[in-house]
Amino acid sequence: MVCSKNARLVATSSYDKTIRLLKPFELGNALATTSLHNKHCDKEIATLAGHEGVVFSLAFNKPHATRLLSGSFDKTCRLWDVQTSFSVDGTAILWDMETERSQLMLSGHSAEVSCLAFDSAEAKLIATGSCDSTIRLWDMRYGACFRCIEHHDADISSITFDSKANTLLSSSVDGTCKLWDARTGKCLYDWDDHQRSEVTHAAFNASGALVVSSGADGNAFIYDTLTGTKRCALTGHHNAVNKACFSMQGLQVLTASADGTARVWNAFSGKCLQVLQGHEAEVFDCCFSYDSSVALTASIDNSVRVWEREAE
Repeated sequence: MVCSKNARLVATSSYDKTIRLLKPFELGNALATTSLHNKHCDKEIATLAGHEGVVFSLAFNKPHATRLLSGSFDKTCRLWDVQTSFSVDGTAILWDMETERSQLMLSGHSAEVSCLAFDSAEAKLIATGSCDSTIRLWDMRYGACFRCIEHHDADISSITFDSKANTLLSSSVDGTCKLWDARTGKCLYDWDDHQRSEVTHAAFNASGALVVSSGADGNAFIYDTLTGTKRCALTGHHNAVNKACFSMQGLQVLTASADGTARVWNAFSGKCLQVLQGHEAEVFDCCFSYDSSVALTASIDNSVRVWEREAE
């Protein structure tokens, strides 16, 4: 699940091979202002079909959210114009949105595309991670893979650029989270605090100075990207932590867990600020709105919930 900068547009992916575009609330309609609560996000505006396998990863171009990139177990990436809902196909294939003809094909992975990321609003570069244990960097202008990183020992679970696309962050089923120089492919830091448990996700804060990783061991960790040191541990979930992300200001971290809850944490002390309860099953995804006033969570109970943040 991903949301646009202002949280007015949400994209969700599913085992039914589709992507759904949702508007959790209309412009001008404010949420209640005092207590933390949730609302079902059920205002669907489009269903994007075309993948032949489970859709496993999504990314908007930022900040405009005019394009959506999806990765699937069918070993393809697709690029969508969310204003027209036309699809982009390929072994990562990109299509011309007006003519619906393919512009270029990005081929190279030998297994499912498990995660992907745009470099910036320019979207000249794309990074893809795969169950073939490799990371590939692509130049969208030429459709060429200019670097293949092969230093993980198992499936890549997440990948993301920092805001300036200088560094690349990856996490893997091999139990590690790695920071790379995006220009040279050199590994800068290799973190393994999850005790060889699967690292389910990793993310930068807005400045790129901090990283948060989440793991199947039920923990999340925050690291300093300048020194490589561990800042703090986020402990309290009773099952695997499936996702972790920073608020835009970098003050809080949001986690989603297989224990059926999401939690908001202080990013500097590691203190749990709020437990978000309401889902009836495992919570597998989460994100903050751009201004951090709203948190979104997605669950295998087939619901997406919108939570208004409680004042600290």
